[in-house]
Amino acid sequence: MVSRKCPNCGGGLELSRSKTILECPFCGSKFEVEAEDKEKIAKKRNSLDEEIFCIERDFADARQKKQIGRCIDTIIYCMNELGTAEKIREHILKSLINGDNIASEDKNTALINAVRGRINAELTADEHIIAYCDLGIFSKGKEFTVLTDKRFLFFTKKKCTPASFDDIATLRLSDGGDIAAWYINGDLDKRIPSMEPTGQLTGAAVAFACLSAFEQQPDRDMTG
Repeated sequence: MVSRKCPNCGGGLELSRSKTILECPFCGSKFEVEAEDKEKIAKKRNSLDEEIFCIERDFADARQKKQIGRCIDTIIYCMNELGTAEKIREHILKSLINGDNIASEDKNTALINAVRGRINAELTADEHIIAYCDLGIFSKGKEFTVLTDKRFLFFTKKKCTPASFDDIATLRLSDGGDIAAWYINGDLDKRIPSMEPTGQLTGAAVAFACLSAFEQQPDRDMTG
C-alpha cells in the first residue's frame, strides 16, 4: 500500500489492526482507507507476509490439497488476523488441542506425564510446554514433538533434537502427498510433523514459531 502522510501533522499514517482505517501515531487522527488500497489490503490479508516470508515457489498448487491448504490458511490467519505470538498461543490452547495424541499442560495431561522425565530433562527453568504431539498410535511415548514457548523439541526413541525459533532460517514443505509437515533449515531430524488430520495445529505452530522469532529479533536477516 502507498505510504501516506497525516494532513494534520505530517506524520506517517499506519494501517490499523483491523485494516479498515489509517491512524496517525503522532496526533491520533484517523482516516478511511482509500478505495484504491482496499483490494491490495484484501489480497495481503490472504497471503503470507512478504516482510517475514521469502517464498521460493507459489503455494497455489499446494493449497489445493486439503490438509496442506488448511495448514497454510491457518498460518496466514494466525499471522495476519491474530498478529502476535501470545494470541496464537491462546488460539492453540483454546481451540486446537484436540485428539487422542495431542496434549498441553491443561488437556490430556496423561500423555505428557507418561514422558515427563524425558521432557523435563530438556526444558530450561523458564520454558513452558504449549503442545505435545505423539507421531502415531504405535509411537506413543517413544517418538513425539513438543512445542514450547521457545522452540521445538523433536524426540525419537534415542535422542532429542531441539530447534530454537530464532535459529529457523527456512521452512520446506514436505514434498509428497497431502501431508502438512515442514523441515526446518532442510534438516530431516527437525521435521514439524502433521500434528492432527486438519493441519491446523501444524499451521498454528509454524506461525507461532515465526512470529516469536521476529518479535525477539525484528531486524533479523532473511537472506540466510
